[in-house]
Amino acid sequence: MKKGFTLIELLMVIALIAIVSTLAVSKLGGVREVAARKVSLANQKAIERAVEAYLTNGGRLNRLDSLIYAGGGGAPIFSSRTGDFDFSSTFSDAGGSASDSTDWIYLGPKEDDPDGTYRSEYNAGIHPDLKKILCPYGLNAVQADALGTRLGLRHVMAHTAYADAAANAYPAAHYPKERAYGDGTVPNASDGLDANESACVATFVTNRMTVAAINPMTDLGRTIYQACGQELMNTLSWGQSYDETAVRAEVSASGGPLIAFGLGDSASIIGKSDAGLESASYSTFTQKKYYSRYILLFRLKTIGSGSVSQVIPEFAGVLDCEGNSLRAAQHVITRL
Repeated sequence: MKKGFTLIELLMVIALIAIVSTLAVSKLGGVREVAARKVSLANQKAIERAVEAYLTNGGRLNRLDSLIYAGGGGAPIFSSRTGDFDFSSTFSDAGGSASDSTDWIYLGPKEDDPDGTYRSEYNAGIHPDLKKILCPYGLNAVQADALGTRLGLRHVMAHTAYADAAANAYPAAHYPKERAYGDGTVPNASDGLDANESACVATFVTNRMTVAAINPMTDLGRTIYQACGQELMNTLSWGQSYDETAVRAEVSASGGPLIAFGLGDSASIIGKSDAGLESASYSTFTQKKYYSRYILLFRLKTIGSGSVSQVIPEFAGVLDCEGNSLRAAQHVITRL
């Protein structure tokens, strides 16, 4: 007489299938992440080569993404510290308001619905790992002029904490023509960090304008300076903290501060066939709710001193959306 499976045997088989399936799905997820990070690493290398070639061939950078909130009405946020880091600013996970006087790293819109619905789950802005290594930096007049004359960076795309719920952007009526693109067209939400969740305007690069900078007061920030060729040699014993005055002097002596901008679709380097990039890539290994563009770093290098000093902005490298340099991104892949 043929005997069937017992209930215990069936349960054991089902349990084994569930375990094998879980392992297979976990392995598949890991393979996908490794593949996505390898693509991201290749994108970083390609962007770095393309920007270097573009600048060497006389290309002018313009309309990069600001990683700082815009102020009221889309105006840039101005810092009281010109030509200096603002180490004292702190950044709330809840995001900033366009009316706040505080300098804010872009964390995604806090409220953009008429009913005040909290919408950050759709666009959380800068990735938490990148946020940890950023701080505000107030440009002085010489630095702002150097960015415009030497790099051609005359406008950046700034992003407000609150989108216009009615138009999902700042309409032309709210946007002075003289502050639009060179051809007179008006940028809208599709030009910015997130086409659905952020209102965007172009702002002039000008004196006292706040930009995002790599924070040399953090260990990860100092690692990025070193990856970009600046040896910051300060070492700390347990329980010590970096001295702000010493860090500022060290950064100045080693080459100057690193400031950061996102490479979005509106950048002038995009869509160039001879030298440049056909399109702006995304870091696809992270969640879509984060700002997934690549970050361009520029060193504000001061040459000479006193009345004969001048600022030479230099392209310094590319970070992924988590703030990894090429070397760090490669290390992440080897650990997965």
